[in-house]
Amino acid sequence: MLIEITLNKIILEKTQIMKILKKKKLGTFEVYFIFLSCIYIGFISYKSLLNIFFT
Repeated sequence: MLIEITLNKIILEKTQIMKILKKKKLGTFEVYFIFLSCIYIGFISYKSLLNIFFT
């Protein structure tokens, strides 16, 4: 159940980011911000999945 909630949050955030990317041309700062936020989301998801599997 918790895995499904986490995956749904990841999918929702990625679709929101893709909508932003389609609407306008981005500057360098925005591209780096989106890139780093995707890495951060992936890292948090990875840690939460590890905690679920090993606890």
